Amino acid sequence: MKRLLLLGSLLFSVDAFCQVGINTSTPQKTLHVNGSLQITNELNVGGNASTAGSAGTSGQVLTSGGPGVAPSWTNINSVSGTIASANYVQGTTTLTVPQGTTADVPGVSITLTVPAGKTQTFLFTILGYASGLTYESTQGVFSLLQNGVKISSAFASKAGYFPSSTAGQELWNMPVPVTFLKSVTLGPGTYTFKVQYTSWWGSSDVNLVPSSYGGYNGDTEAMLTKMQVLVYNN
Repeated sequence: MKRLLLLGSLLFSVDAFCQVGINTSTPQKTLHVNGSLQITNELNVGGNASTAGSAGTSGQVLTSGGPGVAPSWTNINSVSGTIASANYVQGTTTLTVPQGTTADVPGVSITLTVPAGKTQTFLFTILGYASGLTYESTQGVFSLLQNGVKISSAFASKAGYFPSSTAGQELWNMPVPVTFLKSVTLGPGTYTFKVQYTSWWGSSDVNLVPSSYGGYNGDTEAMLTKMQVLVYNN
């Protein structure tokens, strides 16, 4: 049996099961508000008949637990579909990679952890230059490794000489950079990612500072290898 209680301008409906309706005579839940709701203090979720539940911490968002389950306060960077982290590394010192050999690109390595109970998708963008001052054409491959195992690669080259009809205007040692992408979805654990370069033909330099190039203006970053990793929650 439901009874209507009129208090001021508010209409309440109360039945034997303690359902309360505000601006409705047919409440669908224990408390049914048919209208706007203003909260001027904390909002507690969870708990039970004798405990207040959690008010969360500053900056957290309220996440549904589905039907019949209390919502919970969650850090925004752990919600499904959001970016958990954005990471960037770039090369450091110049390294010469002789023909037929493979070497880690200095500085282009990062270790990331997927939390327990989560899966995350890692999106990689990698930019690589392989150059040198040998005045010969070279070619090779930049590779992305996960815990020491190659998961992606891309070809890069250097053109040794571009002639010109004007004396003294020839171009030498022109690298053809490569940008490549990779996506991997991983479960809980710690993973180390790094970039390597394999020289197929000729001797190549990675992370070269092009100080001997014509018109060089002191930009030491221009030909560094770079890696960006965006980590998404699933």
